[in-house]
Amino acid sequence: MKVQAALDKAAARLTAAGVPDAAIDVQKLAARALDWSALDLVTRATEEFPPYRKRKFDDMVARREKREPLQYVTGSVTFCGLRLEIDRRALIPRPETEAIVEQVMRVKTDQPARMLDACTGSGAVALACKAGWPALTVFASDVSREALSLAAQNSRTLKLPILLLQADLFRPFLKPFRVITVNPPYVAEPEFAGLQPEVRDWEPKQALVSGAEGTDVLSRIPAESARLLWPGGLLAVELAPAQARDFADSLDRAGAFDSIRILKDFQGHDRIVTAHRWKNS
Repeated sequence: MKVQAALDKAAARLTAAGVPDAAIDVQKLAARALDWSALDLVTRATEEFPPYRKRKFDDMVARREKREPLQYVTGSVTFCGLRLEIDRRALIPRPETEAIVEQVMRVKTDQPARMLDACTGSGAVALACKAGWPALTVFASDVSREALSLAAQNSRTLKLPILLLQADLFRPFLKPFRVITVNPPYVAEPEFAGLQPEVRDWEPKQALVSGAEGTDVLSRIPAESARLLWPGGLLAVELAPAQARDFADSLDRAGAFDSIRILKDFQGHDRIVTAHRWKNS
């Protein structure tokens, strides 16, 4: 079978299964199976699909047809220019989360500093910050041992050393940090059933859902992070758009933060809340 014919047939299968942007996904699956570039798919579309490569492609299409996320099927995701290995052990890093790394880079100095990335998952934020700020000593925590094993795998592959610890948010830590980042679970339990199949049926629920209102973890962050931030230190938290204002208000009520800001994602939704520990505290 010619490559283009195989792509057309696969796109029809995925479209029938309700996969969004089926043709784009098929292109990415074919590129991975053939080890070709996007340009190769265009210029070599009339070539025969090598049988052993075709079997791999068909297997990947079948997985995507079941609504398994594209990133799990291909086994990787690009985050802040880093190619991370990804599978069902951790939440798939989203492009909007890169804004957290951008905020950390804004406070970068030439001096050594300590950072904590809580709810680290695949280690995406921790590793991207280490790559952009080599003098940073990065601690990364998660309640999931499986997620931490994936983060460790990414750390080794990328040769970016970070210190991993199984922990419930900030509880085991005693020494202060210059930066704390958190991408916590923030989906309300009643909303879980309505998530798209790629999220609901495949990504770890523990990394998504946080109680009846989605705020069980978020509500702990103001007081617990204030205890661990150096004066002037940065806190950056990702959350749902509807939660941003209430969370920013909770930081204000904590009486330990200033420069509280709500940042929008590329779709114009409130997505990241940042604040700094009072310098005179």
